[in-house]
Amino acid sequence: MRLAYVDLCGFRGYRQAVRLDFAEAFTIIDGRNGVGKSTIFDAVEFVLTGTLSKYDGAKASGETVADYLWWTGTGVQPTDRYVEVGFVDSEGPITLRRSQFEDPDPVTFARVTAKLSDTTLAPASPLKQLCLSSIIRDEHIAELSLDLKEADRYALLRDALGANDADLWIARASKLVALAKNRTTAAQQEVTAINADVGVAARRIDEARSALVADEVVAATVERLRAFAGQSQVSPDNLAGPARTRLAEVTKELEVVQSLLTRWGAASDSRARLPELQQVLDEALAAALAADKALLDHVSPTASSAPASALAAKARELVALITSGRKLGLQNDACPLCATKQSHDQFEHGIRLVQAFATDLDAEAARQAEREAAREAAVRRCNQAQANVVDAQTALAAAASFVELFERDLVSLAFEVNTPRERLLERAEALRQSLETVQRDLRILGTLRLNVELERSQRAEVDTRNRLARAQERFGRARKAETSAQALYNAARRAAAENLDRRLDRVLPLMAELYRRLRPHPIWRDIEYSVRGDVRRFLKLQVGEGLNPQFLFSSGQRRATGLAFLLSVNVSLAWSKWRSILLDDPVQHVDDFRTVHLAEVLAQFVAEGRQIICAVEDPALADLLCRRLPIRRQGDAKRVTLGPGGDGSSAKLEETDLMPLARRAIVVAPQLSAAG
Repeated sequence: MRLAYVDLCGFRGYRQAVRLDFAEAFTIIDGRNGVGKSTIFDAVEFVLTGTLSKYDGAKASGETVADYLWWTGTGVQPTDRYVEVGFVDSEGPITLRRSQFEDPDPVTFARVTAKLSDTTLAPASPLKQLCLSSIIRDEHIAELSLDLKEADRYALLRDALGANDADLWIARASKLVALAKNRTTAAQQEVTAINADVGVAARRIDEARSALVADEVVAATVERLRAFAGQSQVSPDNLAGPARTRLAEVTKELEVVQSLLTRWGAASDSRARLPELQQVLDEALAAALAADKALLDHVSPTASSAPASALAAKARELVALITSGRKLGLQNDACPLCATKQSHDQFEHGIRLVQAFATDLDAEAARQAEREAAREAAVRRCNQAQANVVDAQTALAAAASFVELFERDLVSLAFEVNTPRERLLERAEALRQSLETVQRDLRILGTLRLNVELERSQRAEVDTRNRLARAQERFGRARKAETSAQALYNAARRAAAENLDRRLDRVLPLMAELYRRLRPHPIWRDIEYSVRGDVRRFLKLQVGEGLNPQFLFSSGQRRATGLAFLLSVNVSLAWSKWRSILLDDPVQHVDDFRTVHLAEVLAQFVAEGRQIICAVEDPALADLLCRRLPIRRQGDAKRVTLGPGGDGSSAKLEETDLMPLARRAIVVAPQLSAAG
């Protein structure tokens, strides 16, 4: 398969539709920086993979390359946005198209994938690997060769050679190792858990043995408990229940005795105070009767019914009237209030009479106030006397109730009312001793079950140890399986590495030959590619006596060395059917001398039937490549010049078909040849 053309519109820096047709042998693209040379290679990769690997993982302000795949300039917008790449082989052309909103046709995409790679040998993502190996970019020449870590460099070469058929077996072996490790971990955890169970069983046996009691002690205990519970015929196995019932009764009795002892002093004091409290009640009742009588004495039927305040107010009003009358005097020989004709003496006599009445009324108000005060005092004394009666009755009732309850509790325990306190102390001590004895005897009685518990614990220990033996056996088998799985995994990786080593034996000489032809360094004419590692493999590049060119060579020398490595990787793609090599400005920082060597190497690739598409910035270099690369017939080679179009976007400025050189410089005319 070869590239036939690239047709794009609205992609990256191309506003208008541009189509580049590629010659069968080689096509040289030239143009200064920024005119869209790299976009042509981007278009090929984008159609095949849907992305651009040179921007993998690049982000800025939340944006990625996906935001800049299509035309983002101002002014007139593109008429369409698409990328179309044509391929051709002996069966004819095939086209793959990807637009802004549509992916390629799945059937066509699968057909192109099958034509570009051998699916039985290709890696998991063949088109991505093809783009990495066949599109050699300026910015990736050193990055994908000398700057790679040795393990990554080995992985790149392994995928390029198609030596990944063992990956499935390695993955399966890795899964087996993981499963075996999980099984070993589970078996080890089981052994640890059962070991803990064995320890628990052993402790139970020791506890049961230490709690066993002599038979004679048990017999005496049973007799005491029978006497305590009042169950002389009950068997020892059934004795615990009645004994605990009686134990609860004795405990309750002890609580009552202790309560009596606690209340003994208060009850004695209350009993002694009962006569005194009765006397206080009698005195309060007598005082209440006297207060009631005094209150009745202060309620006189002859007393004025009007309150003192009303009488005093009326007296004040009369005084005010007298004062006003004197100020006004007679009005036209008549009283100012009643308009009665009278003399001055008569008027003065009336005023004196009213004044005397006001004086008598004020005196009556004072006497009424004294009577009211005396009555209120009698009411207060009566109320206080009634309150004293209630308090005395309450105190007497409380004392009598306390004494009665105390005596009832004494009687409930079969004590006399006048039983001395010492008898209660003796009863409490006897009950406590009885409780301690019964509790101890119950613990001893519980040891009768320890024989059964001991036998059960011994059987449990035997069963647990048998389980431990089986778990240890499973753990051993799991460890053995893990070791076997790890050995299988290492063997799979080792076999894959040995398979690749056999392929490298054919490829590494090609790398060394390309290095010698490109001649990156004037002193170190040869480079060695060595593979080390058993399970994890590393590809090391060195010159001279173990020197690393990554840190020794200049930028131009490193690029030339990287070109040799990447070209050898491309040529070594055993699973690739794509005969095209795309080089995006591969000679930056490379001097003219080595540029000539690169042209010779590319000429050899063209002679072997590979298609070369190379983009360069320098027109003189483009001229050199056009002259150096072989052209067998017309249509085999082409030169394309890119530049800015009239609207400022990238455009194709010139396209020229290169002609093959003349085979003979001097042609002899037929007549001259005959005359000779």
